Amino acid sequence: MTDKALPAGWVVQVTVTPPLDTPAMVGARWIGSPMPSAPSFQYFNVALAAPADAIAATAKHLSKSEVKDGEMAVVRRLSSEEIASLTIKAGAVKPA
Repeated sequence: MTDKALPAGWVVQVTVTPPLDTPAMVGARWIGSPMPSAPSFQYFNVALAAPADAIAATAKHLSKSEVKDGEMAVVRRLSSEEIASLTIKAGAVKPA
């Protein structure tokens, strides 16, 4: 049996979809539905133990920015040692 420590936080991934009106798409000759470029990703370190709470805190943090509709998921646990080395206060969200 392995003794895994409970996570002290999470890395949250946010998928950022590009707009359809990028310069590459404006004036482009294409028949069919418009095809945006590939999505990009943003990562945030969150000092909350529950994954759902980490996602909710990230959504609240991003509500002040232009990225509001991206899909979010936790992608990695953060140990208490990692939280301490990243200097994140309890409950805080910090860009990775």
